[in-house]
Amino acid sequence: MSEEINEIKRVYSGLETLYSTYFPKSDSSFIDDLLRRSLKDPEMPPIYMVEVFTRTSVNPEVAKQYIFEKTGMIPGVYENGTLFVANHKLTLEILKEISDFDDVLEVAGEYTGNVTARGASHVHSEHCPLRNLDYAY
Repeated sequence: MSEEINEIKRVYSGLETLYSTYFPKSDSSFIDDLLRRSLKDPEMPPIYMVEVFTRTSVNPEVAKQYIFEKTGMIPGVYENGTLFVANHKLTLEILKEISDFDDVLEVAGEYTGNVTARGASHVHSEHCPLRNLDYAY
């Protein structure tokens, strides 16, 4: 294998390590997509459907109010108050803020490009504690 290919693989592996270190609650492809779109037009944050999976101890009304204050959007609430979904502008800084909450278990997202009326579309990943039915229910 050529040196160039080995270098690309090495650097990409390092990037994946940084993603999992600083954004352990999000899939690397989500972070990579956000980063690519953000760098393409730094003045216009991309709009994503953001899905936040939380512990059952989170008060859904408090979480809805917080999300509204931060994004200007009222989220849909699913999964007995443990999944919050809203379409809004997203930056790495906002993703980091969401991810840093102890009660957040996982953050998923999908680029929409505009504010749409879509509902939740992700399921908990294999590493999310809520996949264990004894944990949440």
